[in-house]
Order: sequence, then C-alpha cells, then structure tokens
Amino acid sequence: MAGSIVFAGIAPHPPLLVPEVGGSRINDVANSQFALREFSIRLVATRPDTVVLISPHSPIDAVAFTTRSTPDLYGDFRQFGAPDTQVGFQNDYEIIDAMVAAARLEGVRLSELSQEYHLDHGAMVPLYYLSEAGWKGPVAVIGFTTQSVDHHLAFGRAIRKAAEASGRRVAVVASGDLSHRLKVGGPYKYDPTAHHFDEQIVSAIATGNTPAIVGLDPALRERAGECGYRSIVVALGCAGYPLEDQQVLSYEGPFGVGYMVAVLVDENTRSNTRSVISNE
Repeated sequence: MAGSIVFAGIAPHPPLLVPEVGGSRINDVANSQFALREFSIRLVATRPDTVVLISPHSPIDAVAFTTRSTPDLYGDFRQFGAPDTQVGFQNDYEIIDAMVAAARLEGVRLSELSQEYHLDHGAMVPLYYLSEAGWKGPVAVIGFTTQSVDHHLAFGRAIRKAAEASGRRVAVVASGDLSHRLKVGGPYKYDPTAHHFDEQIVSAIATGNTPAIVGLDPALRERAGECGYRSIVVALGCAGYPLEDQQVLSYEGPFGVGYMVAVLVDENTRSNTRSVISNE
C-alpha cells in the first residue's frame, strides 16, 4: 500500500491545557481543550503508522532540522508542577531514515541529536491528547531551523516524500501558538498590531489560502512574538496545495497568547487528489 500523509494539523501547546497542570484555569480554554480532543480522535481514526510532530521548543539548529536519536521519547510536566504526569512513545527510526534521505533530495538537512533530550512541552501537550485518544504507536519529534520559509516548505515536502518512499501512513502535527502579545498584562509585552497576525493565519487556514500564510509579513510575525509560524509552514509543505480538508476547529486567546486548533489534511474527509507545493 502506498504511503501518504493521512492527517496533518496544527495544535497549540500551553501546559495549562493539561488538566493536571491547568487545574481550574482550563475552564478558560475549554474551547481549545474540546477541539484538541476532536483533533486527536480524528488523527487516530485515520489509522496512521506513525506520527511526526514539529515543535518550536525542541532543540533548534540554525541550518538543520533536528530529531532525537534515543529509542524512547519521554517527558513529564514537573517544570509545570505535575511531575507524575508523563508521556512516552517509541522513537520511529524508520521514518527518520526516510526523512533524512528525502530532505537531502529537497536541499535541506535533518540531523539526529547526539545527546538525550527529554520531550519539551511543545511536543508533550499535543502528545498528551493523542495518548488520551488512544495513540500508542511510534512518534518522531522534529525541531525546525532559522532558515527561510522556502526551507520549511521544502522540509514539509520531504516528510511527504518520506511517507511515500517508506510506504507508511503518516500523521503530521504542527505544534505552535500564535501571537504572544495580544493582551496588556499578558506573558509578553503587548503589541496593538499583534492580533492581525492571528486573524490572518486563522482566516487563511479557514479559507485554504496557503499563499497568504507563506507570504505573511515578517515584520508582523516579529511584532506578534509568535512561536508556531515555522511549524505551520512545514505542515503546509506536507499538506500540499491547494488545501481541501482544512478546518479551524477553535481559536481563542484569553491569556494574551493565541491558541488555534486546525486540520489541514484528514484522509477520512478527503474527496479529491491534491498536488504538492511546487519548488517554484
């Protein structure tokens, strides 16, 4: 059976979305929690062989995408006051090897980290919900680079080509929050224009307007203080163009950080064959 991207989507990662961390505060992000549960159930329902997750908080190399080399991926929420809340999965060497080869053909590089790194919260929050939904299969966690948007699109295409070359059904999760500067008194300095970043991303995903995201003003990204843009661009490279299965499941920003849950690819709702984003 031919390999393919059977699911791709975007998930936020505030630790407070984990009930053992958030406590009563989770009521303020109930829409995100409900959407993440739907997202995770839909991902598992596509019956992937593996999950590839891109996290802004995984180790970053300026010129190479990174992935962990240890056989087991593990993390806990002790940094956020919940040491007994843990996630753990088997690392997927087969898809990593396929991504290394496909990335090389796309003119980008994926390198395996030589030392052990526990999972970061950018990976753990979405994986917490995938585990809750019943996912027990292997996972590969990717850190992005400081390179151009085109490099991140190319790496997304490499993930797609790795799925095809390996004959694996691959689900892709782009972990990332939107603007961190939406609110006076929020975790970062307020910027009165930051909300435009979130509005443009949410609108473009909802309408399937990939070029609007790829061409988004870098100065606006800087003012917004976002962390998820490059994860999203990688997922768009995986999803191809035009988007057909896209759906924004939720968006909210009660604490000054924008949280969006969205689906880009869902094999169970697909009706037409898509083409990949070109190199041009």
